[in-house]
Amino acid sequence: MRNIHTKILSVLFSILLFGSLISCEGPGSDNSAAALLGLDIPASATKSQFLNRYADLAFESYTQAELDASTLAAAVTTFDSNTNPSASDLTNLRNLWVKARASYLVTEAFRFSQGPIDTDTVLDCEPTGSVSQPHDCEGLLNAWPLDEDAVDSYINDGGNSVTSFASIYGEIGDTNLGGEPEPQEDKIVLTGYHPIEYLLWGKDTSSTGAGNRAASDFADATTDGARRRHYLKTITDRLVVHLGLIKDQWDPANTGNYRETFLDSANVNTSVGNIFQGLGSFMAGEWGGERLTGVIGETQEEEHSCFSDTTKADFYYDAQGVLNIWTGNYTIQKGVNISTGPGLSNILSFRQQGAIQSEIESSRNIFCINLSDTESEDPNFRTSCPSGSLTHRFDQAISSADSQHGILVNVQRLIGSTLNRDFVAAAAAIGFSVVPE
Repeated sequence: MRNIHTKILSVLFSILLFGSLISCEGPGSDNSAAALLGLDIPASATKSQFLNRYADLAFESYTQAELDASTLAAAVTTFDSNTNPSASDLTNLRNLWVKARASYLVTEAFRFSQGPIDTDTVLDCEPTGSVSQPHDCEGLLNAWPLDEDAVDSYINDGGNSVTSFASIYGEIGDTNLGGEPEPQEDKIVLTGYHPIEYLLWGKDTSSTGAGNRAASDFADATTDGARRRHYLKTITDRLVVHLGLIKDQWDPANTGNYRETFLDSANVNTSVGNIFQGLGSFMAGEWGGERLTGVIGETQEEEHSCFSDTTKADFYYDAQGVLNIWTGNYTIQKGVNISTGPGLSNILSFRQQGAIQSEIESSRNIFCINLSDTESEDPNFRTSCPSGSLTHRFDQAISSADSQHGILVNVQRLIGSTLNRDFVAAAAAIGFSVVPE
């Protein structure tokens, strides 16, 4: 009897060993051998180990976002000094915006977690601004939707100083600038990625292409052309400043910053709980919620990056950002891990992880970045797309008449319902409550 038991254990060990050899994928691997045997595998990292990796991941992510934004800003400075920029000059800025946008989008998974990106009591991005109340950084970097006519109104108003960020900042929310019949204060957005996007592409008035602003709009010979260039430079420079402020809060070389509080041994459960809550809120309320409202309304105005037609990249990189935190890998280009470490999944057992990783990957892979007219410089641009992925433009697919509309409906269910449900269950399995907002 003892020999039989020994042989059984030997066979099981051999299967597990073979499984580990064929599926050595590092953090976030699917543990297929364990699944085959119906076994559970305990958590491979402590909460403190994960939190240290999370802090490093945040610092690395915002460092790259700042670097790419700085490259864009340097090119904008050159563009601003040219009294008659060419079409190729403008195309260069568009391509640099696309790259900078990708590295910022993966940072969105750090939102709603009580961190420096969107908690003004942690970091006020404009403490000396003319607007008296504190302003969280996310609102200055990525506010949406925007009434683009407000940007034009500000530039066309000869009485203001477009080269002064303080002047621009002071006009945020001023409905007198709005172009809609009933201007809304929260749509009077004058800073960040989307006003820059609007300046570079102009209005997108069709479903067959992105906006097509002419380079001559920035020429001295055009009314307000010089002012448009100066405005672009001012808000792009400030974009870099704001990203740098967030990065500094995660910098391990700094003292007295948010990172120190976040990693304090007395705050371990609070920090982990904030991450669970933040990701749950991001999945249900933003990434799988507000961003997909266009699927219901079927209006082009609901498209997140409507001027450049790069909305598919918004969804792709939001998914990648969530995946980065889940696995602990820092990745922008698919399959290329820039750095690795223990992710959120590693503080869960194999069974507790469930199908979350495959659900995140599926929600990412559905969006094929394939638009040659506007996305060719995206790190994940491809000329051929996997079967079943969204190949049409987002502003086409939101129409129920489009043959790929069902793909968007399904991804909304996947993120906002299935993934969110499984994520809440995973958090509860180790004692954390998630109430998506």
